[in-house]
Order: sequence, then C-alpha cells, then structure tokens
Amino acid sequence: MEKEDTVQKKNSKVLNQIFYNLIIAIISTIYFIFINFSYQKLNTPTLELIMKISPIVIMAIGIIFFEISYKKDSDILAINGIEFLIIAIHSLLIKHITQVLNINFQLYILMSSYLISIYYVLKSVVIYTNDRRKYLKTLSDIPEIVKDEEPIKKEATKKKEEKIEVKPKKRGRPKKEVKEND
Repeated sequence: MEKEDTVQKKNSKVLNQIFYNLIIAIISTIYFIFINFSYQKLNTPTLELIMKISPIVIMAIGIIFFEISYKKDSDILAINGIEFLIIAIHSLLIKHITQVLNINFQLYILMSSYLISIYYVLKSVVIYTNDRRKYLKTLSDIPEIVKDEEPIKKEATKKKEEKIEVKPKKRGRPKKEVKEND
C-alpha cells in the first residue's frame, strides 16, 4: 500500500513537471507570436518599446526563479531560471541579430518560437523516459537476488616451472683428492 502511494506521488510529481514544461512551451510560443503580430500591426516606436520591456519582464521572472530555487534548494527551479534568462537574452538580441545577419524578422521570430517549443517538448520526453526507466528498475527482483557484490575475478596464471639447477660439467681430468696423513 505504502509503495503504491509513493509511486503515485512520484508519478503525479513527474506529470506536474511535464505539464509545467508544456505550459512554458505554449506561453513562449504565444509570446513570439505576439511579437510577430506586433511587428506587422504596430508602428516602430511601440514595437521597440515592447521589445525593450518584455525581455526585462522575462529576466525578472528568471531572477525570481533563482531566488525561490536558492531558498528551497531546488535544482529544477534553478534550471527553469536559467531557461528564462536565456529566453530574455534571446529577446534582447532579436532586433540586433536580424539587422546584423540581414534575416527576415518574422522568419527569425517564427524559428525562435519553434526551437523553444521543441526544446521544452524534448525536455518533457526526457523527463518522462527517465522516470519510466527508474520505475521499471524498481519492478525487477534481480537487484534483490544478486547483491551488488563484484564477481570474483580469477586471473589466469601460468604454471610455475620448477627450476632445476644443472651443474655444469667440468671438462678435463678429474682432480684427485689428496688425503692428509696424520
């Protein structure tokens, strides 16, 4: 019973994280679509004002995530803060990059929207896959049967050859032993 409760809590936590990432993907797509429509419909000073204010707001959100992650000691919130800061820096550089590289503004915004959405969807897939892999490992009885002991490795050894000392034969005449007289 307790094991099922912890598994359900863990599953709901992972599903919340996946849902959160998909919401961020949708919001970032809406943000870039809004910038694209603003480029088409609004005059230049208003668009420039939007292009200056929106990255500051996104950067403030990223900093808030950093503060919350520091207080809660959460790596996930810190990563989300970094992601928001990257989106804010990207938003600050949109106008400059399109001018320097001579790229169509609307096409660049559209590609940015796609890339950020693809990133968050892939991140969600990786989170789900890792969670499933961990869950399937808990179902296996093999770790309980086979303990985490390293197998005994036997090294191949050569037979030790016994060294037989062979005395070299002396050549020549054998010496006579001289007996001493008492």
